Amino acid sequence: MDAEFQFDPFVPCEDTHIRALSGTGLDSFTKIYCACGRIVDIDSDTCRRKHALNKPIECNRCRNHRISMEFDMLDSHYNVIESEPGF
Repeated sequence: MDAEFQFDPFVPCEDTHIRALSGTGLDSFTKIYCACGRIVDIDSDTCRRKHALNKPIECNRCRNHRISMEFDMLDSHYNVIESEPGF
């Protein structure tokens, strides 16, 4: 099996297809230090794009947690439970 396509548990799942298509191997990844303390590999193009858009670069766990909090906040804002008048 080619060493370039072996499973790496530290590479984010959404970025593995880029490595397979780009053919540059591990050179196309850069290491980031997330606010939670994790060091993860992220695609260099993705990293540059997020910097250009002033978006936070974070690990999958922090990203999923942030999105979950945003969904909960939107849910509590738009799905207000109206109490029925007492009988």
